[in-house]
Amino acid sequence: MTPTGDERASLDALRLSDARWRAVIDAAVDGIIVSDALGRIEAFNAAAERMFGYSEQEMIGKNVSQLMPEPDRSKHDGYIDHHLKTGERKIIGIGRAVNGQRRDGSLIPVHLSVGEFVIDGQTHFTGILHDLSRRTELEVQLREASAMARLGEMAAVIAHEVKNPLAAVRGAVQVIGSRLGSSSDGAVIKEIIARIDTLNELIQDLLIFARPPAPKLDRVDVRALVESVATLLRRDPANHSLHVDVVGEPVLARADASLLTISVQNLVINAAQSQQGRGEIQVVVSAEGPLVRIQVRDHGSGIPPEIRANLFRPFKTTKARGTGLGMATAKRLIESQGGQIDVESPASGGTVVTLLVPSASP
Repeated sequence: MTPTGDERASLDALRLSDARWRAVIDAAVDGIIVSDALGRIEAFNAAAERMFGYSEQEMIGKNVSQLMPEPDRSKHDGYIDHHLKTGERKIIGIGRAVNGQRRDGSLIPVHLSVGEFVIDGQTHFTGILHDLSRRTELEVQLREASAMARLGEMAAVIAHEVKNPLAAVRGAVQVIGSRLGSSSDGAVIKEIIARIDTLNELIQDLLIFARPPAPKLDRVDVRALVESVATLLRRDPANHSLHVDVVGEPVLARADASLLTISVQNLVINAAQSQQGRGEIQVVVSAEGPLVRIQVRDHGSGIPPEIRANLFRPFKTTKARGTGLGMATAKRLIESQGGQIDVESPASGGTVVTLLVPSASP
């Protein structure tokens, strides 16, 4: 049956209204999701698509709980049922910070505001989600900056109150050792000096981490720098069964040679220790567009995911006498030069640590 003029006008007005509504929600920077009383999604705007990695076509008719991590995912339908039966509001009209779950399984912090409306006697819900990722990152950076400031103050006190007296104690112990003739006493003196040296290294590591010097950028031959670090490692008697293979052509980076040396040295020493000073370590130097890549690969036992997640946190270590500052210091020094660091544990075994620093090549 052909619609009348009034019916056509009503249909046109309805289509126009729908187009306006879609234009408004798709232009919104926040995610907007509309669902029915059973939690089935009826609308999923463009911002929600970007936020979660699903298209609206994929999500229409799906339960909104698919966008939630456990335990909220399993409990969501119960929350809705409880609200519809009792009218009790725990989030509707209030809003709160929650975690959403993207298509790839990763979590995204959001502020969720939920509204309720009724059309033709049917209850529907509108959820507006504001991405809190950037705010969360800034909060973490602020906490880290505050912690670093306090750590810097503590390091300065340690340097003044401990480091210098420690050198005096070491000297006094050496003098005492030189006056003792007994070989057994000499062994004790050597152990005391070794312990003092370990403490001194810890203080030095803390000072470098807490108050790294400002980078003095220059053109650095990365291949030559890595080879010098490898040579020092080979000379250590503890690594007599270790082979360090440096691969790559001379490549120039714009970096601070001293700070880059400390970073590479920390990584190579870690690789050597993971193999108990035996086997092979390969260090590959290469150009990668505007960057220079330094890749350190060992054949140790690898790094479990739970440890890798905290690898760059200071004072986290699995070594009996480790300071937990090696990787954290390497990251801090590399990033101060405009570079970055990445760690992988391939399925084939071992660990691969990659440093990227700006190239000095034209």
